[in-house]
Amino acid sequence: MAGRRYKGKKPRAEYWDQIGVVEDGERWFVFVSKNADSEWLTAKVVLDGRIACKANYRLGWNGKRFAQQADAFAMMHRRPMLMGKVERSAHALNWPRLGGFSFRLR
Repeated sequence: MAGRRYKGKKPRAEYWDQIGVVEDGERWFVFVSKNADSEWLTAKVVLDGRIACKANYRLGWNGKRFAQQADAFAMMHRRPMLMGKVERSAHALNWPRLGGFSFRLR
């Protein structure tokens, strides 16, 4: 008997921009909020498909580090390779000032 599988859920396009794709054995889409209301950028990392554990993560990014929040800790614990790739893309692309730039990491 197969266990429960969780599905990635893409956010609504009117509020979020897809800025890239990250792969760590699975394919993950990265979205950023269109409405930044502080120096923190809100990002969502969403699985393309189904998985046995968490398939959607919401992260805060201030240009230097991720916010200390449950989803960041969960990603660090469950999917450290994914967290590393997402963090490298955030630093390399200077997420808060993206201006339509997109990326793909494998």
